[in-house]
Amino acid sequence: MTHYTQAVPRFIWTFIGTLVYCAIAIPGYSHFESVLENFMLLIGYWLAIYEGISLTEHFIFKKRVYDISIWNSPGLLPPGMAAVLAFCFGVFGAVMGMAQVWFIGPIGRKIGTPGYGGDVGFELAFCFSALSFMVFRTFEKNHFGR
Repeated sequence: MTHYTQAVPRFIWTFIGTLVYCAIAIPGYSHFESVLENFMLLIGYWLAIYEGISLTEHFIFKKRVYDISIWNSPGLLPPGMAAVLAFCFGVFGAVMGMAQVWFIGPIGRKIGTPGYGGDVGFELAFCFSALSFMVFRTFEKNHFGR
């Protein structure tokens, strides 16, 4: 979060989050199970992207060693462009491989049963985000030196 969001008290962020989940829960109360299932599937794709980026940073670039003294010094931390671009590639991988009730991606359509496909969105999201992060983070490290 930026220093602009720190100016807003935490209870306001909590209140905004509560409004958001109420806005999702109230219309979906009559078919709660399907709303929850669809929402949880989206979180699963996000988790694959997050893991692809964070595990790559942890094992390849940081080599399990962190300088905790710079946690609040934006000028010493990576700019984050590599992570944002890798996130976009991960979303692309998830969309290409998903097989959900509301959408079947082109790769997901070719796997599994005809007409229903097979969901490989989690695996593709992880691979697309991890591989693209390796490329973008290497460039970012060479260009910015951090």
